[in-house]
Amino acid sequence: MDLFFSLLLTVIRTYLGPRDADVWNGTRYSFKPKFWDRTRGGQLFPSRIPSFIDISLINFFIGTRMSAVVRRNGWIPIVVSSVQTRRQPEIPGGELEIHTRVVGWEDQYVEIEHTWFDANGAEVLNSVYLTRVTHAGRDKVTGADMLRELGEAYVEAPLSPTARGLLEEYLRVKDANQALSLA
Repeated sequence: MDLFFSLLLTVIRTYLGPRDADVWNGTRYSFKPKFWDRTRGGQLFPSRIPSFIDISLINFFIGTRMSAVVRRNGWIPIVVSSVQTRRQPEIPGGELEIHTRVVGWEDQYVEIEHTWFDANGAEVLNSVYLTRVTHAGRDKVTGADMLRELGEAYVEAPLSPTARGLLEEYLRVKDANQALSLA
């Protein structure tokens, strides 16, 4: 329930604040995990990591005006795959910040990076989300389409090796599933 209220407050604050962030510089979401977000040993529950990333992602979508573009065009964003890499053995107590931004894209696949920082500015965790946007029709929604709709300049930004690996694995599984369904 607490995460729902955090989400609700984030949405309200973001809508009331400036929505002038760009996808490349992204947005920052600051929060302090509550005691019930942590184990008895003080470690953040692993299930809370994606929850806080989701709140940061919603902050990003509203702050960059991407949510308005998605709604206006009838697009549906989908997380295809993700991977988290810890930079510290534990996620420390106290204030944390998640910097969410687009770092690359290829065709309809977009790489979104979520970098967690502790109160001292040290990187705690890095999460890479590989996403795509679907449309009711058969047309693909590409990264270039999204940039154009946001009024941002076209930028060539290839996927990182991590996102490239996620994409290759996703396509391999997708092709295998299609082959099974045809058999």
